[in-house]
Amino acid sequence: MKRSRLYFILSNTFIFATSIVAIPVTLTVGSRASRLDHLAGIEYWQHIATFTILSNIFLALVALVAIFVGLKKSHKTLPQSFLTLYLAAASAAMVTCLTVVLFLAPMRAINGKNYFDMLLEPMFFLHFLNPILSAITFVLFTGSDKLLKHSKFIATLPIVIYAIPYFLNVVVLHTWPDFYGITFGGRYFLIPVVFVVFWLLSFIIAITLIKLRQKFSSINRQNMLESK
Repeated sequence: MKRSRLYFILSNTFIFATSIVAIPVTLTVGSRASRLDHLAGIEYWQHIATFTILSNIFLALVALVAIFVGLKKSHKTLPQSFLTLYLAAASAAMVTCLTVVLFLAPMRAINGKNYFDMLLEPMFFLHFLNPILSAITFVLFTGSDKLLKHSKFIATLPIVIYAIPYFLNVVVLHTWPDFYGITFGGRYFLIPVVFVVFWLLSFIIAITLIKLRQKFSSINRQNMLESK
């Protein structure tokens, strides 16, 4: 087994194993931030509706598939459809990570709370480590096999799909609180702008991961040629 394939399997095993612990913990005893905030009327299990949990469930399922794909000896190359699926999962997870690190955590700090509340306990894996690890795995350990055409657009589908129930439940039905604060205190006219920003973030992440993967593959090929 090639070393890169071994690292690919080990990385995805770690992502899956930590996810099946961190996600149930979050839905039963809550995250550090949710316990500190004591949000009225919101039970911990209701966090299943957040993009954090859904994107990490998606990533965990893809990681599980990745383990079996990596172990299958008949797969000398990784299937295009699977690579595109992995890109989508890694991109969605990175949207979660960057949203927390660059927006939600700073907002907590501005409001006099601890910046790191959203990056401790199970959220260390769901908000930070696993998204970063999935991005690194895609770039370094998936080889140079081609992705599906328009893969960078396909990778943005998790954001598009999630936007529909979020809009309906927050704006139309008022059954969900605006837990991401994207209405900025009830300014619903800002939601289309915010959704476009999130879509662009997902798109830029996908393009960046693809470009980095191509660059790393090119460097690997050059090193192999020079070593011959």
